[in-house]
Amino acid sequence: MSAGTLSAGQRQLLSLARVLLRRSHRAKQGSESGILLLDEVSSSVDQATEKVMQEIIRNKFEKYTVVAVSHRLEMIMDFDRVVVMDKGCIVEVGVPRVLAENTESRFGELVRAAE
Repeated sequence: MSAGTLSAGQRQLLSLARVLLRRSHRAKQGSESGILLLDEVSSSVDQATEKVMQEIIRNKFEKYTVVAVSHRLEMIMDFDRVVVMDKGCIVEVGVPRVLAENTESRFGELVRAAE
């Protein structure tokens, strides 16, 4: 088996499984925290699978600092902070759920456009 035989979604799930194993190994060594970097972690999976992935990230990495890049806004709604960028520049920083409700927010515009 090689990475080429797996779909993009399967590779994303396998990557999440690998990081779960590493987290388990770190926990056995006494380290309950760390940094988790996610780049479009759910871009190739369906919504039901994305929700399962969100739950895993929320529960298994609750003491971690999670930095995620995502175009799927639902993936980041539970995060503490979102940084909105446009053409490589930061245009807004704030709490996702608060910004989503703000009619003058760039993030809010993105959320409303996605609905």
